[in-house]
Amino acid sequence: MAKRFTDTDKYKKPFIRGLQGPYKLLWDYLYHDCNHAGIWIVNFEIAQIYLGKDMQVNKEDALKYFNSGMKRIIEFNGGDSWFIPCFIEFQYGELNEANRAHKSAIQILKASNLWDIFKGLGSPLQGTKDKDKDMDKDKVARFKKPTVIEIQIYCNERNNGIDAEYFFDYHERCDWLLKNGNKVKDWKATVRTWEKNKIRQTSLTKPLIVSDKIYR
Repeated sequence: MAKRFTDTDKYKKPFIRGLQGPYKLLWDYLYHDCNHAGIWIVNFEIAQIYLGKDMQVNKEDALKYFNSGMKRIIEFNGGDSWFIPCFIEFQYGELNEANRAHKSAIQILKASNLWDIFKGLGSPLQGTKDKDKDMDKDKVARFKKPTVIEIQIYCNERNNGIDAEYFFDYHERCDWLLKNGNKVKDWKATVRTWEKNKIRQTSLTKPLIVSDKIYR
């Protein structure tokens, strides 16, 4: 039984997160079913059996999704085989012909006329990392921290009675992180959440009046 490394952060990456459920599973399946040189003999009939009937996939959509933004799948042998360059770098790092553990994979790539293609790609995994980082940076960059005055104006418009200074200080202490650990993306949406919580708490403490009796 072959053992391979797995990326514990893969589901945090924009590429993986953006895939539909069946194709997330297919991408993971490819990393397990390809040979140690990152080559998969294309067989969607068998792949579908392993993935399950509720995870329908097809070759055309798989290539479209997997190669979106960068070349993650290289077809050869008339499309009957797929080469996954990112698999090589993740499993081995930089292939070295002097390394015995790498030698077999290199021989397979050379026999398949993929060695020169792989070397010409540079670092496919680094390209993925850089793209993921850029996308994450863009998300952070889109958030502009509000001033107390901006918060106060918005709260006044909604007449919600929220203390703008307290709201600002609270999120400053938390580095503008939500309870789930994610960064605040829309501070106005967070104000509205506070507003809803305030209404909910008020309704829970409001006395119930039935006839001339008050129930708490």
